[in-house]
Amino acid sequence: MTFLNPLVLVGLIAAAIPLLVHLFNFRRPRRLDYSSLALLQALQHTIIQRIRIRQWLLLLLRTLALCAIVTAFAQPVFKGASGTRFLGRASVSMAVVLDNSLSMLLRDVEGTFIAQVRQAAQNLVNSARPGDEVFVFSTAEAALARPDAIADIEVSNVTRTATEAIQHAAAHLAREGVHVNQVVYYAGDLQESTLTDSATYSPQGSVRVALIPVQAASRPNVAITGTVVKSRIVEPGQAVTVEATLVNHGLSPLDNWAVSLYLEGERVAQMGVALPPDLPARTTLLASPQSRGWLSGYVQTEDDTFLEDNRHYFTLHVPASRNILIVRGAGANVKHVELAFAVREGQTTLRTLVIDAHALSATALSRYDAVFLVSPATLSTGEVTALARYVDRGGGLMLFPADEVNGANALLETLGAGSLAIRETPVSVAVADFEHPLFAGVFEETLTEQARALERLAVSRMALYTPGTGVESALIGLSDGASFLQEIQYGGGRVLVMAVAPDPAWSDLPVRGLFVPLMYRSAYYLSAGESVQGDALVTGRTSRLRVRAAGRRLHLTTPDGAEHVPEQQQVFGATLLDVKVSTPGIADVLATDSLVRRVSVNLDERESRLTYAAPEDAAGALEEVLGIPVEVAGDAGLSSVSETIMQARSGVNLWRHMLIAALIFLAAEMLVAMRWRPE
Repeated sequence: MTFLNPLVLVGLIAAAIPLLVHLFNFRRPRRLDYSSLALLQALQHTIIQRIRIRQWLLLLLRTLALCAIVTAFAQPVFKGASGTRFLGRASVSMAVVLDNSLSMLLRDVEGTFIAQVRQAAQNLVNSARPGDEVFVFSTAEAALARPDAIADIEVSNVTRTATEAIQHAAAHLAREGVHVNQVVYYAGDLQESTLTDSATYSPQGSVRVALIPVQAASRPNVAITGTVVKSRIVEPGQAVTVEATLVNHGLSPLDNWAVSLYLEGERVAQMGVALPPDLPARTTLLASPQSRGWLSGYVQTEDDTFLEDNRHYFTLHVPASRNILIVRGAGANVKHVELAFAVREGQTTLRTLVIDAHALSATALSRYDAVFLVSPATLSTGEVTALARYVDRGGGLMLFPADEVNGANALLETLGAGSLAIRETPVSVAVADFEHPLFAGVFEETLTEQARALERLAVSRMALYTPGTGVESALIGLSDGASFLQEIQYGGGRVLVMAVAPDPAWSDLPVRGLFVPLMYRSAYYLSAGESVQGDALVTGRTSRLRVRAAGRRLHLTTPDGAEHVPEQQQVFGATLLDVKVSTPGIADVLATDSLVRRVSVNLDERESRLTYAAPEDAAGALEEVLGIPVEVAGDAGLSSVSETIMQARSGVNLWRHMLIAALIFLAAEMLVAMRWRPE
């Protein structure tokens, strides 16, 4: 016999209450006057003996009643076939959870793993008797499946941990199950990377968990876990750097593993990579886009044990134009900045709009790819908040100082950056970080001539920048170690801080040949926050996209060709989309028939690690996380799994019998107390 709620047995201490009352009976005996004690002495022995029998019988009945009540709440279950032969079998509420993650596509001598767990689940359903409840779940989907549709459950691209799936099924049993005996059966390969997670789970009633494992052996595998477009300035015909991260989930190193880069369906680069065991390796591939707009691409490796993770998708945006907002401070000179942006490079046009600083608060910054803030003397709290929010969401900002630096310093403080202070002492410009993407293509001379071009700049007035504690670096430095051009990273965007205003009164930079390409490249660099690489999603996870398409109803086309309208919310200057895609590939966000965004969808990288836990170790790990009993019920590859499961759950629930016994004991106690009065 076992107990489903063994802690309740502590209540058996209450059985001592009748004994204590019996032993410590403090009632005072009554005095009775008799004319003679001869008769009392004659009857004393017989009457006292009867009284003692009655008292001990009442004590026994009361103690048994209390013990029966406490035992009923402990939910005793009698195990074994002998008990079920005479008392019947307890009905069961059971949930069957099938692991249908991608790793279940693998096979052994018994067939594919998914076929094995489908057979095990079918055996469980067939073992149900009249009165039993059966619920069927898969790990990838939270919805119930029909017990008669187990054969239709296919492998899914969505990844959920075993703990999450078991907890969901246990919560359903605790909420919907009508029987006290409740069991969750989990059939899967016990993949270590998807077994448990960091979430906190609470026990669900008296539910038990039984594992039906596929006896899987660990296998080597090479996976692409990430693809990042490193270039921030992208133009047709110019090389774009794509960095791919690969992991060799194996024990042996691999040499010259083939990796290919595809853009718009055509292979544009290929190379061999050395992969150490169980360590990430990064490789760089180059591609030259030939058109503008949203482009799709992917990185692919050669075939191995697990084909599903050999391709990793990404998106690339080559914009046709960039919208630049120039904010003119009071008395600021923006003539040279406007002239620089009037230059055409190739077929791309920088579309500029000049506004005065007092109109900044009424301007929707999200409509612009970059903002050039020229010599703001003051900035209101609302303007500082709007600019910081714009940068945090991926916008680019270039800041030129004014004679009064309070406004600029208020913005820099909000960005977690340093501060500016006016300095009148003339100083010369030292060498710059010519390896930075901002300067790529600006200079055609040698490195020595580049340095000399900067050294010839004459600076008569500047705002000395003191670095802060954020992520920032000096792109152009002065001879005394101060920064002439500082880059600050904040949230998803970047800020460039110039030490001089675009005014000849500060320096001769605006009239130098360096100024036009520097402004132009700065506009390209700062506007690349959202435009170079689109959002990257994981299959089955809900992500929020911010799309610059305010006031327009958007719909989504998934990689498998399905179309639906996701939940969306209109905010100032943009639309927020809650997107969930279950198929890897490229998904398109459209307004009517116009493409406004492309996003990449890739598999959860945890599926790529093909190592498996031993059943006993998995049971211990799950029990620790879930807080409910977990046992190993049988092997999914055995044809006798139904017999194994029946043995694990056979027995009779005796709590009703205990309550009936308690009522019988209490009724007998009442009869003895009322009817039998030997005194």
